[in-house]
Amino acid sequence: MPRLNTFITLALVCLQVAHWDQAGTAHALPVSAQVSRRIVAVGDLHSDYPQTLAVLRLANITDENANWRAGSDTLIQTGDNVDRGPGTIAIYQLFQKLRMQAKAAGGEVINLYGNHEIMNIGGDLRYVTKEDIASFGGSEKRKQAWDIRTGWLGQFVFNNFNISHIQHGHTLFSHADMHPDWASKGIDTMNTLAHDALWNKQYKAPIFTTDGPVWNRALAKQEAGVDATCEIIETIKEILGVKRLVSGHTVSKSGKILSLCNGSYLGIDVGITNYYGGNLAALEIIENTDGTQTVHALYPKDNTFTYAVRESVESL
Repeated sequence: MPRLNTFITLALVCLQVAHWDQAGTAHALPVSAQVSRRIVAVGDLHSDYPQTLAVLRLANITDENANWRAGSDTLIQTGDNVDRGPGTIAIYQLFQKLRMQAKAAGGEVINLYGNHEIMNIGGDLRYVTKEDIASFGGSEKRKQAWDIRTGWLGQFVFNNFNISHIQHGHTLFSHADMHPDWASKGIDTMNTLAHDALWNKQYKAPIFTTDGPVWNRALAKQEAGVDATCEIIETIKEILGVKRLVSGHTVSKSGKILSLCNGSYLGIDVGITNYYGGNLAALEIIENTDGTQTVHALYPKDNTFTYAVRESVESL
C-alpha cells in the first residue's frame, strides 16, 4: 500500500505532540497539517541488525518487511554502523537498499562516517566480534570487503558517506561533536579532506583525530563547563549559519536524546544496540511551511513499534 502523506499517517496512528513547559509537565497539542518535509535521524547502530530494524520501524521509516515506507522523508544516520555486534553485513545491505528505495519514492537517505567506519577501513579491528568475522567468511574475506577500491562494502561506504552534513541550512549533522576550528573550514572542505585522507590511507589524519568530527566528545560531556559549552555551540552555529547541532558517538546515560543549550545541541546516541542497553529513540525534525522547524524525540510506547510517543527537545 502506498505510504500516506505525513499528516495523514500521523493522524491515523493517533499521534500527539508532547510539549514540555518549564515545570516539566507534558501538554498534548494537535499535529499540524502545515508540514512540508520530515527528517529523521538515528544514532550509532553498532552491528545490531534487530535493533536497527526496530528503530527504523519506530520512526515510520520502514515497514514490517524492512522496505522504505517514508515517501519523501529524509533519513540521516550519523555513523558507527559497525563493531560490537554480528550484524554488519545486514545493516550495510539494508542501507544500500533503502537508499535506492528512498530515491525512487522522492525521499533520501544520508549516511555519515563514524569513527568505527574509519577504523574498519584502516584495519583497526579491535572492536570487531568473532561472529562478525565469521559472517564474512573469515578475516581475509572481511578485509577484502572493506577495501575502498575493490570491496563491495568499502566502495559503498567511501562513495556514499560523508563526514558532516547540513540539512537545508538549519541543522548540522556529524558523528561526533564539531569543533569551531573545523567548522571554520566549512562542510565541503571537511568532506573533501576526509575522502582524500581515506583514499591515501592516512587514517590518522587530523580530521580523524581527537578534536575532529568523528571523535570529539567535548560538547556532549560539557568539558568546558555548562555556560562555556553553550558559548562554543553558539559560535559553531554562527560560523555555519545553522540553528542546531546533532551528533551521535557519546552514549546518553539516560537512554534518551541529550538536549543542551535549549535544543541547540542534540546528542542522539541513546544506546540503540543491545551492547549499550537497547534503548530505542530517533530524532524527528519537521520542516514547517513558514520556514521554522519542529523538533521531537521519538520513543516507543509500551516496548512496541508503535510510533506514538513524541517529546519536545528544543527546550529541555
